[in-house]
Amino acid sequence: MDESICMGRVVRTLRRERQLSQFDVAYRAEINLSYYCKIERGEANPSFRILTSLLRTLSVSPVRFFEMIALEQQYFLLYPRLHEDDLADMTQLEPEGEPVLQR
Repeated sequence: MDESICMGRVVRTLRRERQLSQFDVAYRAEINLSYYCKIERGEANPSFRILTSLLRTLSVSPVRFFEMIALEQQYFLLYPRLHEDDLADMTQLEPEGEPVLQR
């Protein structure tokens, strides 16, 4: 999966976990709303300044953010046919670190 798409999915996940709207994140990070939406869709590659502003707004460290991107890439390679709604249903991990889908 393209790195931009993985990054966008991670940004969207973090935003939803914090129960923020796209407008809230864009406003707090001082980013144009349409550009922020492109980041979430994987259609834009933010500059270092924009990325650090996003991470500050979402209260996540750069190390954790890039770990999440790596996990997203790995997960997609293992389970490429899962629908995004299936990913939202994942709430726990097996001891080996494999995701378990809740049905």
